[in-house]
Amino acid sequence: MLLDHDAAEQQANDFASEHAQLDQSAVLMLGILELLHAEHEAGRARVPLAAICKRLGIRMSTLQRLMTALGEQELVIISTEKERLVAALTANGEEISRALQAA
Repeated sequence: MLLDHDAAEQQANDFASEHAQLDQSAVLMLGILELLHAEHEAGRARVPLAAICKRLGIRMSTLQRLMTALGEQELVIISTEKERLVAALTANGEEISRALQAA
């Protein structure tokens, strides 16, 4: 019985940890959209990935994973400009960013 309780407790901890990580990823993705939206509004449609990392305080590997997810949802597009990776909002990404700003 004690073993079952320990296993259940471990599963609960794993579940909570997994959801906390998902929540953090969601917050970071919203932060990326907000940053890209603000830059777009300021007349800068493309933002270097290195600048996004610096402004959000995240590692490039983390940003690339998040950008992949945002790209799969057709919210951002990554391209190369002057030998550096840059990100821009798609039309869908801009629409969602405006909706988030209004909320």
